[in-house]
Formats: sequence, C-alpha cells, structure tokens
Amino acid sequence: MNTVLFDHPEFDGHVNLYVHFDENTGLKAISAVHRAWNGKPAVGGCRLRNYASADEAFTDVLRLSRGMTFKSVMSGLDYGGSKSVMIANPDTMDRRATFLAMGDFVESMGGKVKTGVDVGLTADDVEVMAERTSHLGGRAALAPDLVTAYGVLTSISAAVKHRRGSDDLTGLSVAVQGLGKVGFKLVELLQARGATVVAAEVNSDAVNRARDTFGIEIVDPSEIHAQDVDIYSPCALGMVVNDQSIKEISAGIVAGAANNQLTRPQHGVELAKQGTLYVPDYIVNCGGLLAVTSDLEASDESWVWNKVDEIAETLDEVFSLADRLEIATSYAADQIGAARIANFDASQV
Repeated sequence: MNTVLFDHPEFDGHVNLYVHFDENTGLKAISAVHRAWNGKPAVGGCRLRNYASADEAFTDVLRLSRGMTFKSVMSGLDYGGSKSVMIANPDTMDRRATFLAMGDFVESMGGKVKTGVDVGLTADDVEVMAERTSHLGGRAALAPDLVTAYGVLTSISAAVKHRRGSDDLTGLSVAVQGLGKVGFKLVELLQARGATVVAAEVNSDAVNRARDTFGIEIVDPSEIHAQDVDIYSPCALGMVVNDQSIKEISAGIVAGAANNQLTRPQHGVELAKQGTLYVPDYIVNCGGLLAVTSDLEASDESWVWNKVDEIAETLDEVFSLADRLEIATSYAADQIGAARIANFDASQV
C-alpha cells in the first residue's frame, strides 16, 4: 500500500480503507473505517458530492470517519466510526443506477460497514441501495435528521446553561447556517423555545419555504457567521471556522450540526481566546448516529431520546474539563474521546 496513505495528516490509524469504481455508471466511491470493535460493524453515513478531486474526497472521508468514532464513544456507544463518500455529479448522474452501484459496493464489504443517509442523499436513495444490500441504518421511524436537530437543540441549551446558569432560550438570537432537513427543523425548535432566528441557505426553494413557514430574516450565506447574535449554528458543510471567518464571529456560542467545523485544530483555541464557547461538533450532531444505531440495537424510540438527553451530561463533562485545565473545549472533548477510544482499542488486544 502506498506510504502516502499512512503519512496522510488525517490517517490516525484507520484500520480499513475500501475503494470502488463502477464502469457502467462512472461512480467512484471510498469507504473508510477508522475503528471497529467487539465484532460490530463500523457505522457512518454515505455522502454524495461532486468533489473537485479524489484527494479532496480522500481527505474528507478520513476526517469524517474519525469524527464518527469520536461521535460514537462520546455518545456512550461502542461502535467504531466509518464514512462512505460518492464522487459523482448529482445533476448529471443516473441516480437510480448510481445508488444501485453504491449498494453493490456496500454489500461487497461484507457487513464491516453500516451506512445510511448523509449530505446529498435522501431516504429514497437509501431504499434503492437496499435493493442490493442490507447493511444500512437509519431506516426506522425516527429519521436521522429529526434526531440530529433535537441533539443540536439540546447542545445549544447545555451551552447556554453553562454560560448563563439557565437553559432558557427566550429572547436569545441564533444564526442558523443551512436550511436543509436538520437546519429547517432546528429553526422550528428554536422558535418554539422563544429564540429569534436569522438564517442563510444557498437553495432558493429552501429559503422561500423557511420564509413562508417561519417568517425569519434571511441573509447572504457569506455573511451568516458574522451576524450580531448570541449563538452561531453551522448546519451545512464544514470548515466554516477558518482564518478569515473567525475574525468576524461575534457570537458567544458556536454550536451546530455541520461536521468538521474547525478548519484547523488551532481554530478551537482561537475561539476560546476570544471568549466564544465552541461546542464540539461530533457531540452536537450525534443524533443521526443514534438513529442509525437504534436499528442495530433493536431499541425503541425511548432509547434514542434518552441518549439525546445524555448529550447535555457529556457536554457538562467537556466544559468542566476545559475550564479546569484552561484549554479549548475542542481539546477537552478530544482528550475525553481519545481516552475512551484507547480503552476500546486495549480491550481488543
């Protein structure tokens, strides 16, 4: 195997990497397994994106699968993390044929990976994949995006309580970046708790739907992070906290559903230095994983909602460690997660 893989800055001891090319559809796909324990499948969604290059897709799948492992252990689960990415143009591909091909790829991994809906996929796409493989999750009554939105709300409430002593959101202002399924539901939940919401979205249909449903202010996506609000909630793609945007973020709390919000680890430190409480994304957005693993655990809905409630307890642990050691919350979460991962790794020896 090429040493470039093992020297990649995002490698982090990944245990498996699978690549697939389907000549008939042109689908190129990668599936990465960061960890796998106790004979259980590694769990993580499938993402469809017209990546600019295979290198970009490779970096993304490594970062995302590692994040899934941390998401799992910080949710009190013992599933290793995986992620699958499809390199394809959603505007030009034969959608059904491509997802049948993706189902074949998932089946070829022999149950080592359990996947489901992520960015770019719909529930219908997963049902097409199900014609070729049974190694899918998140198909139960509780949709992953619904549980994720409640997890974001729980995380925002925990952060507000840590800062203000109360989780009351009445009168607080929130900038929501992204009005997809998670972001849209989050706006509804925030308004129900008395918060004022401003949002941004690149899809005009989603913008119109949000305006008609909620009557919220919509701003340009390039300006959403810089709004004068109490809370900034990134719910679209990652790396939104970067060298430029961090100078313009004035919100006291950053908590959203997007994966890999920090472009570099140092950005977590810089947020802390400027007095912004960053809520680590792999804890905030664990709802989707909980929905998927509820299928594997053969659990009822109450198991999922109890796990969502436990997010607040996990964040209390993270915030307390960060305060005690005077370190960034992102580092505190990584320390706790790394210790749990090491314990699981040691148990397999």
